[in-house]
Amino acid sequence: MAETQALQESLELFRDVAANLVMMMETARSAFNRQDRQDLEELARCQTIAKEEIGLASSRIDAHLSRTHREGRVPLIRLSSILSHLEMIVEGISEMLLVLEKQIRDGIPFSRKGIDQANELFDGQIEILRALEDIFQTDNEVLKKWICNNRGPELSRSCIDFATAHESRLVEGLCLPHAAPVFLTLLDVVRTLTRHEMEVARLLMQEHRRGTAAR
Repeated sequence: MAETQALQESLELFRDVAANLVMMMETARSAFNRQDRQDLEELARCQTIAKEEIGLASSRIDAHLSRTHREGRVPLIRLSSILSHLEMIVEGISEMLLVLEKQIRDGIPFSRKGIDQANELFDGQIEILRALEDIFQTDNEVLKKWICNNRGPELSRSCIDFATAHESRLVEGLCLPHAAPVFLTLLDVVRTLTRHEMEVARLLMQEHRRGTAAR
């Protein structure tokens, strides 16, 4: 009973974190498209809230671990691993905040193609984060597999393809050289975020299988 309660409490907190991550990514997309410093301030505020939520979830998991016998610790340790990946996603979006601050502050322009590709990345991230929010509420196995086997790999491949296309535009003189570090950093951040999101979905699939086997 105590283990079930711990799992339920943690998943509810994880859902709150995921909802905040969706808001952060939507705000990042808005900041990029509107070149708006106020959006960056809102993004920083959401980041602070997400870190507080993660801290609360971590404290609760640690408290349950201290009261749980060895045979019941495995799912709690898995929850702790999921939380670590969520924390890394928050850190990744923080890195995105820094690169957007630089772009807006220095007035670094993107080509039309670069803008379209950046928006495709933002949209892909929002799709995955919304799916995670849903998973934490419904334990939807279809969405877990979709992240791990479909949308996650697709978005990672897009990052590689966009980097290659960007190099071609740079050689052809269609992109300004000082835009390259901003765009390539954005690609790296999205690939990192996607890797952590896929790992969260994979760990949740393991937890579902464990729960099914226990029944």
